[in-house]
Amino acid sequence: MTGLQSMTGHGRAQQTDDGLALEAEVRSVNNRFLKVTYKLHESLGFLENQIEGLVREKVRRGSVHVSLRVTGGATGMASMVSVSTLKSYLDQTKSVAFLGGISIELGSVLQLPGVLLPNPGPEPEKLTALALSTIGQALDELNRMRQIEGGQMAKELIEAASKVRAISGQIEARAPNVLIDYRKRLESRVRSALAEMLPTVGEIDVLREVVQFSDRCDIREEIVRLYSHLDQFLGALSDRESQGRRLDFLIQEIARETNTIGAKANDATIAHGVVSIKTTVEQMRELVQNVE
Repeated sequence: MTGLQSMTGHGRAQQTDDGLALEAEVRSVNNRFLKVTYKLHESLGFLENQIEGLVREKVRRGSVHVSLRVTGGATGMASMVSVSTLKSYLDQTKSVAFLGGISIELGSVLQLPGVLLPNPGPEPEKLTALALSTIGQALDELNRMRQIEGGQMAKELIEAASKVRAISGQIEARAPNVLIDYRKRLESRVRSALAEMLPTVGEIDVLREVVQFSDRCDIREEIVRLYSHLDQFLGALSDRESQGRRLDFLIQEIARETNTIGAKANDATIAHGVVSIKTTVEQMRELVQNVE
């Protein structure tokens, strides 16, 4: 079981209470850190700090955009009509209608003082509770999607890490033969070059050159570290919490050891294996960059 989570996801939720309807939408994409942006109804601007706190409880890394809309209820109205005031104006207008030439336009009447009153909206406590609850549900939906994608990413990363380990094992098995082949080539070249000068080549001279070559191309330490990094990588994948930063660091270390092996090995077969590892590691890096 892995706790790996993608940084990419989408969640939506809607709630209605006593005629007040709110719709929340949350989207997240890659980011090295946590960044929260908002698009809120004008009546909900005071909630920004509380919304960010809620996001930080549920999301650790990524660029998160929160949209919160009022799709019904009293907050959708800019103002409300004072029926008693409007009735008073209409009664007065009718009382002088006998003068003639008077027409009543609703738009004009609504402009009269006291007809339109500011909309008090819902109680702040009620609005806050409903808004945060709706966003919380959208964030839960976002995380469900991120977990599903994270699980698929974990499978691919495990397969890739297994491939890297298998190729590393082939390189490790090949490494001793590099010295044997080098010694044979060295003896052949030296004997050929000195055939007319010396009947034989001193064993100590060949051994000295082989030892120097062995020091230059010894990759045992890099192989050991590479295995260690792979073990830690798989351990981070199985952690209960998503370990994107740690995985990213380990990918860098795996790439570093691989490059060193390629530079030291001086062997075509090992060089081919190194290229295969580097290709696989780059695919792993692309996946890890999307891990929370």
